[in-house]
This record gives sequence, structure tokens and C-alpha cells, in this order.
Amino acid sequence: MKKEDLLESDTKTLENEYIPQTPLAKKLWEIRTRAIASGMQLLNEEEIERELAERRG
Repeated sequence: MKKEDLLESDTKTLENEYIPQTPLAKKLWEIRTRAIASGMQLLNEEEIERELAERRG
């Protein structure tokens, strides 16, 4: 199984199990859901670290 397939299955599992508890969490979860539905690729932990390092200089 490819890394992308694992990430996708993890995302689907998370979507089925996660229930936002606060108004902010609900708003952020909705934004995330819309982004995924529109085809946006979410960054993995390594990609986030790389982007932060680039932004920080």
C-alpha cells in the first residue's frame, strides 16, 4: 500500500470518528471538509515541518 493510500484511509477513519465539540472546532472541521471535497491535498507532518522551516527562513 502506498503512503498516499495510507494517509487517505487515515483521513477517512478520522472523519468517521471525530466529532467537533466547540463552535470553533466545528467551523474548522467544516473548512477542512470543504477543502478535501474540493480536491485540496492536505500536508502530512513532514510537509508541514518543511513549509514552516521555509517560512521561518
